[in-house]
Amino acid sequence: MNRIAAMLVMRLILVQVAVGTFALLLVVAFASRLLLLDPGVVWSTVPAVGCTGGAIFVLSCVMTLLVTAPVRRALRGITVGASEVAASDLQKLYSVPVKLTFLDSLVVITIGVATLFRPFRPATLDLATAVPLVLLGFTFASAAVLPLYVMMRAQVSMVLEVAPLEATREALDRRGERLPLRPRVQRRFVFAVTAPVAFVALGASLLVEAHVASFESEARQDEAQKLAQGALDLVGTSAVGRTSARAAAAAHGIHASLGEGRILLSAVRDDQGMTSIEVPLDDGHATLTYESTRFGPILWAYALLAAVASALAGILGSRLGKVFVADVKMATRAVRETGVADVLRGSRVRREARFHSVIRLMDAVDSMGGVFGEFASAQERAIDARAATERMRGLFLASMSHDLKGPLNAVLGFADLVSRSPLTPGQLESLTIIEQRGRELLTLIHTVLDSARVEAGELRVVPEWTMVGDVVMSAVLDARDLAVGSHVEVVAEIQPGVPRLYADGSRVVQALTAVIQSAVRFTQQGTVHVRATLPAGSQDLRVDVESSGRTAPGTEREKLFDAFKDTDRARRHGSLGLGLSLARSILELQGGSIDVAVTKLGGTVFHITIPTEPERVTAALRGATSASRKA
Repeated sequence: MNRIAAMLVMRLILVQVAVGTFALLLVVAFASRLLLLDPGVVWSTVPAVGCTGGAIFVLSCVMTLLVTAPVRRALRGITVGASEVAASDLQKLYSVPVKLTFLDSLVVITIGVATLFRPFRPATLDLATAVPLVLLGFTFASAAVLPLYVMMRAQVSMVLEVAPLEATREALDRRGERLPLRPRVQRRFVFAVTAPVAFVALGASLLVEAHVASFESEARQDEAQKLAQGALDLVGTSAVGRTSARAAAAAHGIHASLGEGRILLSAVRDDQGMTSIEVPLDDGHATLTYESTRFGPILWAYALLAAVASALAGILGSRLGKVFVADVKMATRAVRETGVADVLRGSRVRREARFHSVIRLMDAVDSMGGVFGEFASAQERAIDARAATERMRGLFLASMSHDLKGPLNAVLGFADLVSRSPLTPGQLESLTIIEQRGRELLTLIHTVLDSARVEAGELRVVPEWTMVGDVVMSAVLDARDLAVGSHVEVVAEIQPGVPRLYADGSRVVQALTAVIQSAVRFTQQGTVHVRATLPAGSQDLRVDVESSGRTAPGTEREKLFDAFKDTDRARRHGSLGLGLSLARSILELQGGSIDVAVTKLGGTVFHITIPTEPERVTAALRGATSASRKA
């Protein structure tokens, strides 16, 4: 069970919660210092920040569940180690980090904008203070987007690494067809370069605005306080003096009013951009109202510089992406076009690459060159050893067969002479067994010799017009002679009107005899049927050799034609596959074919096809001769 895939959804939620919580804590910790705000005002927003974090957590869970819903089947398959996973599901899984990053950013923007309005905005926070605070939150959120995406991409990549290889390769091919390499890489470079620059630019603009606003606010507040205490107190109770002082204050944009009772000095800003200061006087207090500090020209200059810097960063990222794509394409093309000899002596693109990652890639290719060299040398030695073994085996079989053929012919000749003499029934039976086993051994020797000729490409056939009945019946009679003493009967059926064959009759008889003999070995007792027909609409003679014995499993049936490769079957049936292997070679040399199948009753049937058209036979012989010369 793969727990990486099983826990992916939970890990994605934890990554989003951890990054979001860290960003909110940074806003609370640094807001008072960066924006020069009263710490009491900042700490009064902590409950609202907590509610905001809770809302983001709930929405992150819901969005993660919704986005990963289409890939749950793929995750379950990877978890249990299934070999088949849909490539389309892997494509969807690959796009999960992008979707979640976009949705998280959208949620942060939506919630941040919502906190500017009542009742979501805290009562102690005026609009002029809430806007920079929200912008600061956006700044930290934009800084957290990149690590958030990287961390979620890492989680998804760990799952893709354990996905089935074929499905992963198909998904990558589909993605490459849908979105070419250059736009995809260029877009990511633009985002990776522009995001930090925009973060720094926005943060710098907020700092400038905070310091300018704080300086001007303190200056206006000090001016209003000194005006109230210096002007309104000096005139005493003179109504004319107070009126003149209020008029002078109004000329400076400060509206003053007098009230009874002493109060403490305080300043309040409202959502309409007005600041009210209450200043204690000797005989009461004065309330001065003036317009709060607006954005100055220097702030707009910084904002313009931030926009220009972000645009330049985008252009730089696009250029870097284009250069990186060019390096990757060059490296990919070089690796695909480089032969083994080129790989062994080193990469050809290292000096042209401009990115360290591509250089490291080519270094890895070079380091694999040693391994490839050892593998190539070992493979070359194995090929030479196999060729030497094949040549030695052919020489051994040929020499052994020639050495055995002479004494065996002498044995069979003397057995024939002895059979002409008066013999007892027991002696005659023994002599018959000697002759039968001798013929079997002689057939085996001929098979070995012809197999060696096939491997050497020296087996020759001389096609001529031959009657089908002569070929089939000769093979059946030879197989019957070799099957004497067994409990198997060989029966032949020939369709009337079958055309003549243009083939080497003796070689076809040899091939059919080997096939029938193999079918006899598969049958402990019963009947082997040999049927020669010409199917309707076909120009190929079809010979079916059907055995009632049990067949080999599907994975082993093809091994029946591989000489020396099925030792278990050799022990069961007394054959190393030389006969069937030679039969296939003889038939294919004349344009025919042979295969094996299972009958409805569970037996074995060999399907043999032999062309009746001279042109096809001649073309097959010509092709075999050309292949032999090239070899």
